Amino acid sequence: MPTQWITRLETLLSFALVLGCLGALAALAANVAITVSGAPKGISIPLRVFDVPTSGLVVAGVTVDGVTAEAMVRPQGASPLAGLLYLLMWAPGAATGLFALFTLVRALRRARSGDRALFSATTAALLRRIGWILIAGSFASAVLGMAAEAALASMVLTESYPFYPPSDTLLWAVVAGFASLGVSEIVRRGLALLEEVEATV
Repeated sequence: MPTQWITRLETLLSFALVLGCLGALAALAANVAITVSGAPKGISIPLRVFDVPTSGLVVAGVTVDGVTAEAMVRPQGASPLAGLLYLLMWAPGAATGLFALFTLVRALRRARSGDRALFSATTAALLRRIGWILIAGSFASAVLGMAAEAALASMVLTESYPFYPPSDTLLWAVVAGFASLGVSEIVRRGLALLEEVEATV
C-alpha cells in the first residue's frame, strides 16, 4: 500500500513543480520582451545597489553602517545584450531548482509502492543525483550570475561594482545538496548492511 504521507508530499511537490515551470516561462517571456522590444511597464530588471544614502533614515543615537537596496531598471528600447545578461542572472538557478525538484518528485513517485522501494539503491542514486544537481548547479549559477550582474550593472547604472556576492538562496541550495548526498550515503550503507544480514540468515 502506498504510504499516505509520501503520496501527499509528491502531490504537493508536483504542484510546486508545475507552478515553478509556469513562473520560469513567464520570466522567459519577460526576458524576450526586454531583448526584442524593450521592457514594457511592469517588467524590470532587479539590480543590487550598495552605499545608498542614509541621511535622515534613522533616529538620533543610531548609526547606519551600510544599506543595500534593489533598483528595478527598465530598458526603454530593444536591448539584446541586457536581455542575455538578465537571462544569465536568473535562468541557471531556476533550471537547477526545477531539475532537482523534478528528480525528487520522481523519487517520491517510485517510493509510493512501499518501504522497500523507498529504501532502495534507486532511491539512493536519485538522492545522490539531486545532491550533485544542487551543488554543481548552484556553483555554476553563482559564477554566471555574478559575472552577468556586474556586466549589466556597469551598462545601466552610474555606479557599479566588479563583484556581486551570490544570493543566500544559492548558498542554502549547496547546503541542501550536501545534505542530500549525506542521506544518499546513509541509505546506501543501510542497504549494504541489510544485504549482509539477509545473507547470514
